[in-house]
Amino acid sequence: MKFPILTEEERKIRLAPPRGKVQVVIDSDTYNEVDDQFAIAYALLSPERLQVDAIYAAPFSSDFFARLLKTDGVAIPMTGNLQEGLELSYKEILKLMGMLGMNTEGKVFRGSSQYMSSKDQPVDSDAARDLVKRVHECEDVLYVVAIGEITNIASAILMDPEIIKKMVIVWLAGQPLYWPHAIEFNLGQDVLASQTILDSGVPLVLVPCMSVASYLSVSGPELEANLKGRSKVGTYLSDTVTRQMSQQMAQNWLDLFHQTYCAGLDDYGEDGAPTTNTMLSPTRIIWDISTVAYMINPTWCPSALVPTPYLTDDIRWAEDKKRHPMRLVRFIYRDAVFGDMFSKLQNNPE
Repeated sequence: MKFPILTEEERKIRLAPPRGKVQVVIDSDTYNEVDDQFAIAYALLSPERLQVDAIYAAPFSSDFFARLLKTDGVAIPMTGNLQEGLELSYKEILKLMGMLGMNTEGKVFRGSSQYMSSKDQPVDSDAARDLVKRVHECEDVLYVVAIGEITNIASAILMDPEIIKKMVIVWLAGQPLYWPHAIEFNLGQDVLASQTILDSGVPLVLVPCMSVASYLSVSGPELEANLKGRSKVGTYLSDTVTRQMSQQMAQNWLDLFHQTYCAGLDDYGEDGAPTTNTMLSPTRIIWDISTVAYMINPTWCPSALVPTPYLTDDIRWAEDKKRHPMRLVRFIYRDAVFGDMFSKLQNNPE
């Protein structure tokens, strides 16, 4: 597959931090975990900066973690069925927009019910076709906020490679480039689609997970103090998180991170599993709001241009300084992001 080549100046303009109000679509595995709902609500309640034109449901399945751990399932709340993950995400988008009192007609689309099987073959879906259409209709540039696995977007690019000239992807995916691996849920579910995005030359802003988006951690008492009872959507989001904050669930997440995202960080051997003889203080990382925060105020998410890495088949970064540049977010000022989001969720009239 041949992709259009942007000039150095065109890419520099596209990858400059966004200013003013911009057009946005969101691609989200909304029912997975608890963070997508926050990100979608945050974006929809930020009309001063974001014109959200459409939201696409992305598929998801716990099978990725199960394969990594060589087990039949994982001890976190997540479906193991890809098609069910897609449908649950679609329905959750409709539910969330209903809570916000927003019209969904012509704005919510189902994405793919399967992953890519070839780098040259797109997976047809309503979401992929709508993305192609919206990019061509956009007067300037369309920002694609990607907070799930990226088959829908990669498929749209394969359907019509010319769209990379008028779009910028802001994607929460992978780990920092210095990490011992790139293993992460969004990027790892469909490696072929992830490789397509990285190799196509589409302007990309990458938000790594650990040590970047992972700063966006929140506790139950903080959510209840700032959201519960303040608005319908605020209560819903607060309750969705806090009802999962048990000691057992906190330990399950520690175990999962140790075996996946944080694998290879220590040389402790079998003694490296994080345990405690007292108690845990549960929090949850609201990962996906990182992408929305970058769009609203890039100064909250310091970033710089770096060569786009290759993604190997075994989910590692391979650097090449000759590759086209992407923008890499390196840190997030957590307090500014949560403060802005809480204030908007509190003031929602519904």
